[in-house]
Amino acid sequence: MPERDRYDVVIVGAGALGLASAYHLSERLPELSVLVVDARSGPGEGSMGASNAMVRDVFSSPDNQRLARNAIAFYRRTMDAHEELRTPVPLLDLYGYLWLLPETLLREYSSFVSQSRGLVDVRPVPLDQVRTLPGLEVAPARWFEGDAAEPPEPIAGGLFGRNCGAVAPDLLARFYCGEARRRGVEFRFDTCVRRLSFEGREEILLHEPSKSPFAFQEHMRGRLRISRVHLADGRSVSTDRVVVAAGAWSDKLLHPLGVATACSARPEMLFSAAGPAVDELLRWEPPLEPVDRDARGRPRIPFVILPTGAMLKPIFAQREMWLGCVDTVARPIGTREDPARDGRLDYDMAALGDRDAFATDVLPAVTPYLPRFETDAVRLTNSWGGYYNFSPEGLPVLFEEPFGVLFVGGDSGSGVMKADSLGRLVAARLEGRRYATLFTGETYRLDRLSLAHRGVEEERIIL
Repeated sequence: MPERDRYDVVIVGAGALGLASAYHLSERLPELSVLVVDARSGPGEGSMGASNAMVRDVFSSPDNQRLARNAIAFYRRTMDAHEELRTPVPLLDLYGYLWLLPETLLREYSSFVSQSRGLVDVRPVPLDQVRTLPGLEVAPARWFEGDAAEPPEPIAGGLFGRNCGAVAPDLLARFYCGEARRRGVEFRFDTCVRRLSFEGREEILLHEPSKSPFAFQEHMRGRLRISRVHLADGRSVSTDRVVVAAGAWSDKLLHPLGVATACSARPEMLFSAAGPAVDELLRWEPPLEPVDRDARGRPRIPFVILPTGAMLKPIFAQREMWLGCVDTVARPIGTREDPARDGRLDYDMAALGDRDAFATDVLPAVTPYLPRFETDAVRLTNSWGGYYNFSPEGLPVLFEEPFGVLFVGGDSGSGVMKADSLGRLVAARLEGRRYATLFTGETYRLDRLSLAHRGVEEERIIL
């Protein structure tokens, strides 16, 4: 149970965005009382814990580039400053991204890189170097056995992103949580927020029995404010402002208030695989120059993206590959769980992972280019799922309603890689500033990510 009856700020959600917001808010405004509430048993146990947890600054959008680049720089600085974030598992491992691309996309992506004026570190990979990837078929003859469709496009070359790699989400979550708690932020886990309300303010009128305000009060400056956060156990706390950083479940709290985020949640699945074909890939020493090498100073297989949208993430310690696929067709929008209705969050990563989809959805996107994955040289070892919260353009959304509710989300599958930057933006907004200062000292105008004054370009490199 929360220690107080009232807090200056309540943050709903202890995922990447909620944790980074709590961390930077406690740094910028240490005098505020802050409560973070999450339905899971610990920090980062929602979709953050189910994600690929990759980071990159290779985007077509300059906004995404800036937000990600600054966050990655902060993670690196933080890891360098804390030994426990370096060993035995590093917080950040920049072994690179390798896009294998057909001719059209190779030209398009190369154009995005050139427009960054050197701010994005991407190297072209000639086709003869691409061919050294073990088992790769650069010009597939078919999709899969028995299919008569035109085969996928041949690979014309690659692009290697250097400032890209993996982050350890559990380490990042524990760091943010521990530092914020040390500064006085309170955390309450296994605590579901059921609703936000205007109750408890005598100066406003409320409908009975819905406890919703009358419409005309929206125009009474300063009167209409969210004042209470209701928890599933029947208790509540009062507050001046609420930050909703609940990811896929944010709309469950905001829609009853008439607040639309323009973001949509959908499930995404990941699969782990092992076997001789995976071992062969993991032994590959690519002719690339990553930022981080292995303990012997050798380059390792990077995160690989195939022309079909299939992705392969190396898991070196377990000798596995994680596989996923960009998957937007005929997938239901929304979440299975409704904390606002049930008063609990029965989120089960394993239940969201459909093992049959490995053979029916993922392997057909992999095997044209890696035929050995169609054989017994690869076996499925696990499956799980999480939620991505997508915005229309593939960039985050950040806005505050006049009645004191701030939403941050719509990270479009890249919340971890931009979390630190977005946490700084949230803290700046709660300070009443129009601009935030990112880790490297760059300034960023907050309303670029709003809905009313949005000023961003559509992201073209979506994973």
